Amino acid sequence: MPATIGAGPLHARAASSGAGPALPTTLQIRNVVASATVAGSLRLEDLAASIPRTGYDRRVARLVIRIAAPKATALVFGSGKIVLTGLADPGSAGPALEAVLAVLRGAGAALDEPLPAPAIVNLVASGTLGERVALHRLAISRSLDRIEFDPEQFPGLVYRSEAGGVALVFGTGSVVVTGVRSLERSRAVAAEVQAMVAAAGAFLLK
Repeated sequence: MPATIGAGPLHARAASSGAGPALPTTLQIRNVVASATVAGSLRLEDLAASIPRTGYDRRVARLVIRIAAPKATALVFGSGKIVLTGLADPGSAGPALEAVLAVLRGAGAALDEPLPAPAIVNLVASGTLGERVALHRLAISRSLDRIEFDPEQFPGLVYRSEAGGVALVFGTGSVVVTGVRSLERSRAVAAEVQAMVAAAGAFLLK
C-alpha cells in the first residue's frame, strides 16, 4: 500500500468563485529512488554467476537484483554504486540496501567499511487537486520559462516549481510531483501548484 503524505490538508480557493470551497490535496508516494556507493569496484560477471535469478545487462554493465522484503529493485554497477528503485517510502531505503548487501556478501563481493547510508535521489508522489483544471487557462497565466504545455504531445501541463521540483498537472485535477528528495518538498510543490491554479481562476468547479 502506498504511503500517504499527511501533514494536514493543503487549501486553496478558486479565484473565480470568491469564497468557494477549500480544495484538499492528498499525495501518495508512488516511487522512491535511493543510491549508495558501497565499493571501489565490483566484478559484475562474477557476481552474476554466483547469484541466482539475477539479471546482468552487459550493454550497460549493470546487475539487477530484486528484493522481496522490503520490495525493491537494485541496479548494481561496476563502479560500486547501487541504485534502489521501486521503494514504497524513504524509510525502506536502509533495509533494502542491507538486503542487497547481504546478497552481494554471500556472493563474495568485497565491500567498503563503514558503508554509507543510502541517499534519497528522487521521490514521486501523486494526488488530486480536488477539482478539474482548465489547463489552457493555467498555461497562459504563467511565465513560459516554468511551463510546458503541448496537448498534442502530452495530455498534461508540466510545471517547474519554484520549490525545486516538477509537477505534472492534468485536466482531471490529478497532479504528479517528481524531482524532489523529501516528503516536505513534495508537499511544498503541491501547495505551490494548488495556489497557482486558484490564482489563475483555472479550477472548473462543479
